[in-house]
This record gives sequence, structure tokens and C-alpha cells, in this order.
Amino acid sequence: MQVNKRLRTSNNTELQQLLHADGYQSLFDHSSEAILAIDLEGRILHMNGACQTIFPNTRECDLNISIDHIVEFNDESSFFSTLRSTETVRFTGTNSSSHRNLEINSIPIIKKNQVLGRFVQVKDRTDELEELEQLKAQKAFWESYLDHSADAIGLFDMDGNIVKLNRATEDIFLYTREELLGNGVITIPDESYRKEVDFLQRKVKSGKTVVAYETVRKRKDGKLINVEITYSPIYDHNGKMIAMTNILRDITERKKATMKLRESEAKYRLIAENTADMIRVLDLEGKVYFASPSHKLVSGRQEKHYEGKDGFHFVHPEDLHSIKTQYQKMLEAREPIHFEYREIHKDGEWIELEAQCTPVINQGEINSVVMVIRDLTERKQTEELLRNSDKLAVIGQMAASIAHEIRNPLTSLKGFLQFFHSNSKDDEKDYYELMLSELERINLIVSEFLMLAKPQTANYKETPIDTLFSHLLSLIDSQAIMENIEITTDFEGGLPAVLGDENQLKQAFLNFIKNALEATASGGTVDLTLKKEGTHICIHIKDNGCGIAEENLKNLGKPFFSTKETGTGLGLMISQKIIANHKGTIDITSEDRKGTTVTIKLPIVSKGARNK
Repeated sequence: MQVNKRLRTSNNTELQQLLHADGYQSLFDHSSEAILAIDLEGRILHMNGACQTIFPNTRECDLNISIDHIVEFNDESSFFSTLRSTETVRFTGTNSSSHRNLEINSIPIIKKNQVLGRFVQVKDRTDELEELEQLKAQKAFWESYLDHSADAIGLFDMDGNIVKLNRATEDIFLYTREELLGNGVITIPDESYRKEVDFLQRKVKSGKTVVAYETVRKRKDGKLINVEITYSPIYDHNGKMIAMTNILRDITERKKATMKLRESEAKYRLIAENTADMIRVLDLEGKVYFASPSHKLVSGRQEKHYEGKDGFHFVHPEDLHSIKTQYQKMLEAREPIHFEYREIHKDGEWIELEAQCTPVINQGEINSVVMVIRDLTERKQTEELLRNSDKLAVIGQMAASIAHEIRNPLTSLKGFLQFFHSNSKDDEKDYYELMLSELERINLIVSEFLMLAKPQTANYKETPIDTLFSHLLSLIDSQAIMENIEITTDFEGGLPAVLGDENQLKQAFLNFIKNALEATASGGTVDLTLKKEGTHICIHIKDNGCGIAEENLKNLGKPFFSTKETGTGLGLMISQKIIANHKGTIDITSEDRKGTTVTIKLPIVSKGARNK
């Protein structure tokens, strides 16, 4: 309800004189606060310059208007009813034009105990009120944060007494806040613990913040829990430390999970570091960021050589496209894959491998791939041996019947051919000799069949290898001389004996030497070397003959495979079998048209074997 908005004349002469007095005029002109002078009916008689900051639209011509034209009072009737009061009265309101919040002090102008009018002091409180509201909102926010935080949060005075706690403190320690407020920290009756708390609080009091300090605390029920604590100092607006805050997190379950993870990681690392299989962990682009130590055993390279590199860098070019295609399909299907491929060994040879690739899925996303890679070399060799064994089994089954069914007719045929040969004319002898040669060849094949089929009784004893080779040289010297081939020898003196069957070893070595002689052209050489290497006798039989093509090397020793036109392949198979039975090894290297080297290693007789 507006009061007296009409302009009316009144006798304010005394008030006007008072306002224009030097003291009042100075107050108006020099005050930093907005001040208006009004009469007892609320008409504005005077405004100082500071009013322009609050009422920027007022002008000098606005004098003698009622104050409620420029101010909207929150309680207008009370304002006008107290104009004659001798007390200072405070009101609130807003600027009529900008609606900014105002604080209004109505101060009586008194002369000779009579109220002549009032000074109206106006302050713009809009910014202060907005700041206050923001502070209230911030306070509400922080109180909400405190009460809804899963961590225990406490406020401590400088003596270490608890001033404020949040709700999570009750959930973690099982104490009520009432039980704890005003007391010291939750304690364990242990002197070392007390020292720990004193140490942390001393650090905070020195102005430092303790972050993520891990220790143990005791709950009300006596259970010890693992906690992580952050201590911080609190300062007032003058920079003085007035309190300490403590944020405590229960990490008991995290500790247990971490321990299980470490135990699991240790187990898997133990497996990875001791397995014979190569293990690699790759990212989605195929780059290796973990390789197991077993790489050294399989590929000849340290695991560090693989880490950080493309996982397919060492793959055979012919296998590369297929593997990359399968790898991409695995990522799309999110299912494990299995494949065989070749990788290059450190020594330059290609090794056959099989790999199992498994995507590692975490929270629905593939973040890595685990490759378990196995060397197939031994398995392939075993499979090859099994295939050869199958062939030998077939040969063995045939051998008995062949021996009886072929040998008898051969004897008759050979006898009659020899008779006809002795009585033949000169121009017919070549034909008979050819037939007798072929019959001898059939007889040789049958003999080799029988040797494969019928187990040979071995008489193992200490056999001087140099003496054995001296006997062999006397057998082959004549053939070498006839074919104009030089045999050179390099026998190390004082060689120890080997444990073996002398006749079987002679048969095997003779076969290898004869193969060397047959592969060497007239005028060539065959070198025989005997020497001791560690716990073995090493025999080298080297020729400079026609050599063996690389693609044929892997087939040597297979039944019926031979590089000779009239060969059966059974002789080399028998020789390999004899050396294997003597726990020896055979390595054949060759270059086409340059020659072949056969390296045989046989174990030396051990002291234990010699004493038996």
C-alpha cells in the first residue's frame, strides 16, 4: 500500500536550512554511501552524488517525489509509519528500475527533540547476498559430499581432537559419531601405533600433506582393517593453520584382491618363465610387449629381442598373409584360433611351429592377445619316424615271404645262367653277364629286406674306432684305386673306444664310405677324419663329388629313396638304424655339385660302462 504519493506543500523551511548547513552539506557531499534526505511525508529533499551508483536514472528534477518512486520496500507501510520515530530503523527493498537488493537504514533528523525528517542510507547488498547464497550452496554441497562419501572424513583441532565426522566413519569403524566426537583418534593399544599417529600429525602441523599413507586401524569389534590415509592442514583466510582434515579409505578388500592378483601373476609368470612353449602377449596391432624366456630355447633369441617389435616380423613370407588374415578374423570373432606356420631361427633355418592365439577380453573389450607357440620339430620328426616305421613294418611282413618265395627261384636261375654263360659264345657272354648282374641286384635287395625284417643280434663291447677304420681302409683301397679316387685320413692319436657291435659299425661306415666313393668322379678325393669332441668320437666322411640337392636332403634315409640310379635307399636306412641303436647321431650336409659331408658322433665308453 503506497502512502502519500501526491506532491503536497509543507513547511520544511527549517529542515531545508538544516540540510544546507555546512556540517550536513559536507556529510552529503563526501559520504561514499548513498544518502537521501526526506521529509516526514517521505518526499525526497536531497540526494548525494553516491546515489547515482544505486539509482543511476535519478536526476535533480526527481526531488520532491516520494521515495517509494525509486525504492520498492519489502514492508512499505512500516517504513512510512516510522518516519516520525526517534530511532534508527532498518528495512530491505529493491531498486525500482534494476531490482537490485537494497539495505535501507532510516535515521531520524532531530533538532531540539523534534524529528524534522529522516536520512535514508541505502546500500546495494545484491553481490553480498549472491555470494552468501553461493556459500550456502557450497556448504550444502560439501556437507552432502561428506555424508555421501564412502571414505571416512574427519576434522581435527590442533590438539588432535575430533571436531566433525561424516557418516562413512560409522560404517567403517562401527562407532557412532557421538561416541567419537571430542575424543582423540581411534586407537590401537600399541605404542608403535601411537608413534605413527604422532608422526603423521607432526608432518601435517609442519604444513605438509600426507597422501595415500597405508597402515592398519582397529574397528569397534576389534577387527583390524587396512586403510589408506590422507592428512591435510586447514588454514584460515589469514593463512594460519587452524585444523587438520583426515580422509581414510578402507582398502582391506583391495589388499586381498591385490594379493590374490600377485599370487596369480606369480604363478602365471612361473609357468611362462619355465615352460618350453614360447608365450607372447601382443596388442591389437600385433606388437609384442611380453615374450617368455623360452624363446631362447626355441628360436635362439633372447625374449628382449621380440618385445616392442611386430609379432609377425620373423614369420616365413609364404605364411605371413594367411596368419595376418586369421589374426584379424580372431579379433572380429573374439574367439581363439589355432594355426601352423614357420619362423626363422637365429641360425637362419626355418622352424615349424604351431600357435594358439587367444583374445584377452576385459570389461567387454579386447585389450591384448596371448600367443602360446610350440616347436613342432620333434613332433614332425616323430611323425616321419612313424611313417617310416609303417613302411618298415610292411617291408618286414613282406621280407619273410620274399626270402622264401624269391631266393629259391633265384638260386635256380643263377645256376642255369652260370652254366649257359660258361658254354656261351663270345658274342652272347655280355647278355648272360647282364642277366647275372641283375639277378645279383635282386638278391641284394632281398638280403636288405631280410636285414630290416629280422632283428640282428648285437654283440656290444669296447671297440677301438681307429682300428675299425684301418680294417675298413684295407677293404676299400682297391675300389678307390680302380676308380682313381684318393682317400685321405686324419686320425687323432690315442682315441678312446666306443661301446658297439664291430660288425654292425663296419657295415654302417662301409655304406657311408662307398656312397662317398660312388658320388665322387675320377680324380676326386674322399677325406676321413676321426677326432675326440667332448664325450663323443666324431667321424667326418667328406667327398667332393656331385653333392645332393637341398630338396632331396630331407628325404635321405626314407625307404626306396635314393639319388643313385640303381639304389634302393635301404642301405642308408639300415646304417641310420645301426648308428641310432649305438646312441649316436648322423648329420648330412651337402651342396649340389660341390660335395657331401657325413658327420657321425658316437659316445665314448663311460667309466661306469667299462666297470660293468
